[in-house]
Amino acid sequence: MKPRKTKTAHHIALALAVALPIFLSASYFFVGYLNLDATLQTEADANALFASQIIHSNPDYWRFEEIRLQEFLSRRLIKTHNEIRRIVDLNNILVAEHWDPVAYPFMMRSHNLYDSGRVVAKLEIIRSLRPLVWNTLLVVISGYLLTFAIYWSVKTFILDIRQQGAEALLESEGKYRLLVNNLPAVVFKGYADWSVDFFDDKIEALTGYNKADFDSRRLKWNEVIRSEDLLNAKEAFIPALRANHSYTREYRIQAKDGGILWVQEKGQVIFHPDGQIDYINGVFFDITERKIIEEERLVYSKIESLGVLAGGIAHDFNNILTVILGNINLARLNLPKEHGGQELLTEAENACFRAQSLARQLLTFAKGGAPIKELVATEPFIRESITFACRGSAARAEFTLPDNLWTLEVDPGQINQVFQNLVINAIQAMPLGGTIKIQAENLVLTADSDLPLRAGRYVKISFQDQGGGMPAKYLAKIFDPYFTTKQKGSGLGLATSYFIIKNHHGHIAAESKLGVGTTFTVYLPGVDRKISRPPQVETKLLCGKGKILIMDDEDMVREVVGRMVVCLGYEANLARDGAEAISIFTEAHKSGQPFDAVILDLTVPGGMGGKEAMENLLKIDPQVKAIASSGYSDDPVMAEFHKYGFSAIIPKPYRVMEASKILHNIIVKKADAPGRHDPELGS
Repeated sequence: MKPRKTKTAHHIALALAVALPIFLSASYFFVGYLNLDATLQTEADANALFASQIIHSNPDYWRFEEIRLQEFLSRRLIKTHNEIRRIVDLNNILVAEHWDPVAYPFMMRSHNLYDSGRVVAKLEIIRSLRPLVWNTLLVVISGYLLTFAIYWSVKTFILDIRQQGAEALLESEGKYRLLVNNLPAVVFKGYADWSVDFFDDKIEALTGYNKADFDSRRLKWNEVIRSEDLLNAKEAFIPALRANHSYTREYRIQAKDGGILWVQEKGQVIFHPDGQIDYINGVFFDITERKIIEEERLVYSKIESLGVLAGGIAHDFNNILTVILGNINLARLNLPKEHGGQELLTEAENACFRAQSLARQLLTFAKGGAPIKELVATEPFIRESITFACRGSAARAEFTLPDNLWTLEVDPGQINQVFQNLVINAIQAMPLGGTIKIQAENLVLTADSDLPLRAGRYVKISFQDQGGGMPAKYLAKIFDPYFTTKQKGSGLGLATSYFIIKNHHGHIAAESKLGVGTTFTVYLPGVDRKISRPPQVETKLLCGKGKILIMDDEDMVREVVGRMVVCLGYEANLARDGAEAISIFTEAHKSGQPFDAVILDLTVPGGMGGKEAMENLLKIDPQVKAIASSGYSDDPVMAEFHKYGFSAIIPKPYRVMEASKILHNIIVKKADAPGRHDPELGS
């Protein structure tokens, strides 16, 4: 019997030596394939979301945006492997593709691209399976080397066969469990009644529940899924019962500590011969971070889109206001001073400047260039801005403003928007009314200050309300875009205010206490220089003589500015874009009758704008006197026009008076690049 027992033991050992590596490699390949499949599908889903936004933004001509789509397809945060990414239409015709060499065999996953709920194309991602195949082969080789070593050990030490077999089994199981534990997913086996068995302990790290809770059937998986997501999870499982038996579903689960997590479940349904569900093999992926990133990207994409829209509206709005304001000015000049229509035209002119303030707020939200700063008397500026914001509300402003406050060097329109946002926030916190305390003081910061500011002079301005306050956990988020605790709030006011203050090299902070109220504190750089109140606008025009070249792509703007220039005694020449302006300027320069000044519109859609035109004009005549004009008052060129060779700026809309002063400065006085703060510019 002993030889027979030994032979049987040898057969068992040999069978284990053959079967175990196959089992390990198959398990490794299965889990690795599921992981790769899930990763690839997740990438396809995420990229399809943003590709659909590109299509939705240009539904009629998206096929022709090949460069933009190819750039999108080539964009990857971390490139750890080669991929082929492409977009094909419903006829399977390639629209755009980013191609890396991908070795055979490969895996492809795709996701439909939608426009208004309609499938218009498909995004495909292809990745090679060769690394997984090579790794599986290495597992097979390693397994055979290991198991055959065990086999020969068993054959050599026949008396210890049972002990050695038990040790080999334990060692193999340990390696398999180590392999599963190192996977970036939780491997499970589920059943039709929602009970599950987990193959590793990572489930406790994911949910907080012990693995034994599920193994003992005390807890079932449907009890962990959020109730509002349970129906969708069930519906996502139905196609697996009808088609290829595999499925993918995403839903939220509630952890033991009450936290909410997003998981992606990928599985394969295994059936009995009688058609009933036997069990389900699958993996869970924690996709909470991915969901957060997707939501943040969506929010910032919306902000960016709104910013582009706001900037375009403001630009066109300022062009229209330039035409209206210019014609109002010309009409006033053509009427006698005692004419009754003068008062009506003055009111219309004031309305234009109120409309300009609205356009400036749109441009601030659009996040254009640096703020256009000027010296502002702090006390009257704060008082006027806040008093205006409190009108019509049940709140009352209480000021504590010393007479010796330093002067602010700021963009008045942008800082006024910040103050009004903070006041509106305080008013909304006190629906039954109350007092908003506004205090200001001079502050000198040293290099060791706790504030994130450079050393120097600052004006500290605080806004304290008597509202209900907010929990401490909200304070870290109040400046985030779209974060709001109000039912009717957009969450953009404080985010925009934060952006504006940072652009002014200042700082904004908030303190709050439940039941007491909230205090916002703004720090702005101060200048130890007093300025007088702005003088009354002169009605006397500063006329002159000379040739002026006016370039603007808008016909009405070009015509009204031309009439302004002629009204001031100058000769006007008009150009539609930078190329035409360069041609006219060159001919005049060669003929010996050069232009005395040039007014260039910075933005010309589809053509050469003022910045590019100025580079060419400086090559023709380095002494050219040019004025930059734009409906984008926060265009970077407008903020630092000296750097681009301009002698002055004139933001749209503007009056004949502003035009006369600037032309007089650069032609008659021959001033070189007068600053925005120069009172002679009438700005």
